[in-house]
Formats: sequence, structure tokens, C-alpha cells
Amino acid sequence: MTARRITIISIFLNIILSFLKIFLGIFGKSQAIVADGIHSLSDLITDLGVLFSLSLSQKEKDVTHPYGHYRVENLGALLLAIILIGISFYLGYNSFITFLNILNKKFLTEISSYVLIGSILTIISKEFLFRITKKFGEKLNNPLLVANAYHHRSDVFTSLATTIGISLAIILGKEYLLLDPIISFVLIIIILITGMKIFIKESKILIDTQIEEKERERIEKIIRESEGGRYAHDIRTRKSGGKIFIDFHLSLDKEHNLFSAHELTENLEKEIKEKIDNVEEVFIHIEPKEE
Repeated sequence: MTARRITIISIFLNIILSFLKIFLGIFGKSQAIVADGIHSLSDLITDLGVLFSLSLSQKEKDVTHPYGHYRVENLGALLLAIILIGISFYLGYNSFITFLNILNKKFLTEISSYVLIGSILTIISKEFLFRITKKFGEKLNNPLLVANAYHHRSDVFTSLATTIGISLAIILGKEYLLLDPIISFVLIIIILITGMKIFIKESKILIDTQIEEKERERIEKIIRESEGGRYAHDIRTRKSGGKIFIDFHLSLDKEHNLFSAHELTENLEKEIKEKIDNVEEVFIHIEPKEE
């Protein structure tokens, strides 16, 4: 399954869930479910943005973008992180207002159990989307898909809080609606932390920070164990989208002429790409080995 196909599935699910929740919210007299349905409609804009970013990032290299368009994925993931952070503040504000309204005995109308259908369907479908999007995002090494997966998970958390709050209100009485915003606050903190983690990770990639230490050490080990890579030094790595770019200096003795040095570096580059997934480019600077 491709990144594009997963995102298209997400778009269709959001359309169905949006109208279902809005209908059930109006029918069941639940403002929370109506608001959740409108929020699902806003997810469509995010998914369309993801779809556009995926298409742009997969464009071929050109004169003005000789390294490709892979960083569109990182930029898209960064924007999704900002959206997650924004959602956490927005939901936090709404939960606080709901908390005050319930304390003031507002919005304590009878709620139909039908409204739970929309929330439960959202939890099931969005958790499915989270798992499949995260799985293929990690498999394809696509940061944008992984970030969008956690956007789906944020919907699971908000619907879970709504479901628990409304269920308790139906079973125990309207007074227990107060648990809805309280549970929401806990889940909102999780959404905020997730958004901040993605933001920090993608920001590091956009400013050419070295890749993770564990992965970098593995790359260095493979280079040094490769034929001709023993005298490699100044090894540098960076990421662009899900692709890895590697460059390093290689010291060769005077026995090598231009042709043998070229052949050695070609073989070394081929070996590195065979052993390390998602390597887009290896740049090797040849220099004479000091006696």
C-alpha cells in the first residue's frame, strides 16, 4: 500500500465520520458530538495537505532542486506538529469552558445514547488509521505519514474522552458530565507532548542535524568494515524526508591511480547502499593517505 492510497482512505473515512457525527449529535442533543463532527471536517483539510505534500515530495530532481524534493515531507510533518499543538490548546480551552458551563448547570439537557455510536465508530476507525498509517510510515521511512498517524491518534483520544464522559452521564446522571472535560485535560496533555516531540524531531532534520546516534554508529561501522572503507574519516550524515545523505573523506595510499580510486569509491558506494536502507546519495572525497 502506498502513502497516497492510505491518505485517500483517510479522506473518505473523515467525510463519512463527519456527517455521521453531526447528524447523531443533532439528533441526540449533544453539542460535544456536533463539535467533534465539525472537527473531523477540518481533518479533511489536513489530509488534503498531506496528499499534496506527498505528491510534491515524490517529484523528480530538477535544476533548481538537485537534491530532490524530499524535505517537503519534513516540512509537512512540522506543520502537522504545529496543528497538533494548536489542537491541544484549542481543545484545552473548550474543555475549560465546558467545565465552567457544567459547574454553572448549563448544557445539562438529556442526552440520547445514540450519540455514542459516532464516538465509538470514530475510536475504532481512527485507531485503525493510526496503526496502518504509522506502520507504513515507518516501513516507507516517511516522516509525514508518521506525523499524520499521530494526528489520527489525537482524534481517538478526544473521542475517547467524549465517550467516557457521555457514558457516565447516561448511566450515573447528568452531574457526571463533569468527568468529560477532566478526562479531556489528561488526553490533551498527551496530544501536546506528541506534537512537541514531532516538532523537535523535524526541526532538527530541517537544520541538517546529524541522524540519530545509534543509526549513525551503524552506518560508520558498515563503512569501516567495507572494502576500502578502513581509512574513512569525517563521516557526516543528514536526512531529507526519509532519505539519508552520507559524505566522508577517504584516505588512499599512493599505489592507487585515478581509475583504481574511482573504481574503489564506486564499489564502496554500492556496498553502502546495499547494506543501509534509504540511502539516497554517498559523496566520497578522496585524499592521499599520510605516511
